[in-house]
Amino acid sequence: MNAKMNKALQSVIDLHILIEDVFTGNNKEESLNQLLESFDNDFKMVTISGMRIGLTEVTALFSQNRGGKPTLKITLQNITPLYELENYCWIQYQEQQQTDNTNTLRTSVVCIKVESERCDWVYLHETPVLNK
Repeated sequence: MNAKMNKALQSVIDLHILIEDVFTGNNKEESLNQLLESFDNDFKMVTISGMRIGLTEVTALFSQNRGGKPTLKITLQNITPLYELENYCWIQYQEQQQTDNTNTLRTSVVCIKVESERCDWVYLHETPVLNK
């Protein structure tokens, strides 16, 4: 695995630490700024409910929910490099989100643009894993 993919893999971990910090209220202002700087200006996403959203909606989601889930714990697993082309790295991972009241699991695929020391999230597709 090359340096670009390693940076992209670390970005998956780092971004979810920032998400947890924003939602729990831990260092939420600084974490929010770092989090939002991680997204490409043309970022696109498919949410677990199937909605297609962009950076404007993602910014609103995180900005409006700072400190809104004080007991949130995010655990990542099965982080797998899928494909790399030029500056773009595709990665699949599973994300478990737990609070006092909920426990959800999703499988996600992300495209991250790696240039120099920057990792910009370009695309994210989340799929819920349903309990049977």
